This record gives sequence, structure tokens and C-alpha cells, in this order.
Amino acid sequence: MRVAPQSDSMLPMNSVTQRHTLLALSILLSVGPSVSWSAQDPPLAAPGIARMVRLPVGGLQAVETTDGELLFLSDNGRYVFRGPAADLWHAATLPELDTVQRLAGRIDLSRLKLDVGELGAIDIGAGPDVIVFVDPYCPHSRAVLQDLEGLVSRYRFRLVALPVLGEASQQAVLALDCLATTAPDAALQALMGKTAIGQLPKPTGDCGQAPAQRALITAQILGIQGTPFLIAPDGRMRQGRPDTLGDWLDGRSL
Repeated sequence: MRVAPQSDSMLPMNSVTQRHTLLALSILLSVGPSVSWSAQDPPLAAPGIARMVRLPVGGLQAVETTDGELLFLSDNGRYVFRGPAADLWHAATLPELDTVQRLAGRIDLSRLKLDVGELGAIDIGAGPDVIVFVDPYCPHSRAVLQDLEGLVSRYRFRLVALPVLGEASQQAVLALDCLATTAPDAALQALMGKTAIGQLPKPTGDCGQAPAQRALITAQILGIQGTPFLIAPDGRMRQGRPDTLGDWLDGRSL
């Protein structure tokens, strides 16, 4: 699975997705009047766009029109969905964009029963759980790992290694996941940069492969597109390094 990062505080990406979104919106406005839904439904008018929110799923945005209608639009402008929608992860209906936006940025870990221990999580600290997906060689991930060292008396950080940067990262993640099963302290020291991660013992057989595969699948389900990716104790999610980690965890900053 290729994970493409998405902000200045992560690995850089191009603006293709943003351009596609703008094109899709213009298509929606230009072709709307000619589209009808069924013999019973009125034709889709060509409204203005009031607000939009990218959903944590590939290729889909929620759009609020100037007449208050909630639509779901594919990035390429080909598909538009209207009508009742629900967020099954939160067991909630989506009547308007504010609800979509509030729930899209959160995850209810208790409902999903996500056990990050099965993803090879390496723990540091004590307190409410903060889940952090990191690539061992990602500079922004390393910066977050430095940030969290001052907060380990307040939170337990559950660090999940995710290979984003190619073959070297894949080998490092396998080595970390393998070592974590027998020597978690040594794995933590390597991930935190206290020891050389490139000198970890090379795993033999299929050691480390199961948690690494589960982590990749989980990343795909959660819509993770780059590292670092954080989940706060209250379920708030963030892609990229917060300006001040403690403030973000306390809910005082975005």
C-alpha cells in the first residue's frame, strides 16, 4: 500500500487532488440542470457551493450548497450522491455538513474495537492512550517522537510503525515489529532514535510480518495518507505534526 502524505508538517505532495476537486465542482455547476434522478425526483439544480469537507475515504467530499442541500461528490466530478447518509462508525445520521465535519475528524475506538497491540504498537508513558502512526525514517515522525517525550507522564503513547518511505522503511518496520515481541524496550529505544534502527537484527522467517500487515490494512481503513498520524484519547484524528502537541491533545489547537 502506498501512503501519500498531505500537509506541510508531513512529507510533501503535489496539488493534483486539489485541482481535481475544483474541476469537479465546476462540472457539478455546469451539468447540474441536465441531470434528473428519477421520474419522481426533481432535477438536480445547479446550486452554488457554500462549504465542503473532504471525507476520510478516497475520492469523496461532502458539499453543502447555497440552498442548504448536502451532497457527496466524487473528486473527478462524475458521481454526485444525495439523500439520507449515515456514518456507521459512529452510528449517526448525517443531516448537514457540520455533523459530517465533526464526525469525519474523529474515530470511536471503543465501537471499532481497535486493538493497536495487534498492530505491533510500542508503548511509552502512562495515562490516556494516544495512538501515533509513524514511519521510522520520516523526519516529521521523528519530530513528533521528540515532542511526545515531554508528555509521557500525562499520556501513554502507543506507537505504530508504518512503512511509508519505501524498502528501507519496510525492513525497519519488520525489524521493529519482530523485536517488539521479545524485547519491547530495545524496540522502543530504536524507534525513538536512541539506538541505530538500521542495526537492528534482521528478522527471520515471517517474524514481524503479521503486525506489519495488520497495520497497513488498518491505515487503509482509517484513510491514513501519510505520517505522522495521531489519534487523541477523545478520538480526534490529525494527519501531520501539531504545532504544539500538548495543546492539540488538550483540545486547545487544531
